[in-house]
Amino acid sequence: MDTGDGKRIGAVERSVRILERMVDTEEGGVNQLARALDYSPSTVHAHLATLYDLGYLVTVDGEYAVSNRFLRVATHARDGIEGLDVIRANVRRLADETGESAQFMVEEHGRGIYVEKAEGDRGAPNDTSLGTPRYLHMCASGKAILAHLPPERVGEIVDRWGLPAETDRTITDEETLFAELDAIRDTGVATNEGETVDGLTAVGAPIRSTDGRVIGSISVSGPTHRLTSNGEIRERYRDELIGAVEDVTLNLTYL
Repeated sequence: MDTGDGKRIGAVERSVRILERMVDTEEGGVNQLARALDYSPSTVHAHLATLYDLGYLVTVDGEYAVSNRFLRVATHARDGIEGLDVIRANVRRLADETGESAQFMVEEHGRGIYVEKAEGDRGAPNDTSLGTPRYLHMCASGKAILAHLPPERVGEIVDRWGLPAETDRTITDEETLFAELDAIRDTGVATNEGETVDGLTAVGAPIRSTDGRVIGSISVSGPTHRLTSNGEIRERYRDELIGAVEDVTLNLTYL
């Protein structure tokens, strides 16, 4: 449920946008950031200097950079996830067993956030950078979460974020999305067939608490040619994914 009251403090928003730009582009110069964000150099400098004085920025080669003090904030957020230790262990185990990339996602503000990932010995590069918001309707993890949210919540998410496309395979209409969510509830597994990146396939399954609430989802992803050309391999990956989710669920039950 959205608990925001619509009131925004402009100075805070500008600081956050400056930080996000620094992380996305590794730019740390006042003039670079001012041009990119259409802020005055004096405004950017004031925000950077304040963040520096508070210890959240450092200087490297004459430019500002994000400091490791943010680790305290990130660690605090991640440690609040129910069953994180057993989830992390199963993400690692899934990557080792399949040789592919495995990841764990949670939903926040109607977007998906990857908070854990592990690479197997054959893991292909993908866009699962930790902490970066993702559209839920186009990735296996996200669809696994959507399928187990109340329909009215899914409607709220679609209304807020829409159904933008990353590739020509991305779902872009509500009727198709809701039909796929029905199928996911029946099978327990969601798929992403090149919907975020051409040539990348993923399967995902939800993790639910003992009261049925969706905690997040685990997925495994790899090159489409490897996951679709051999049906035996694909089924093994799905079985290992379901096994990982079941192990997490069992541990949550007896925590």
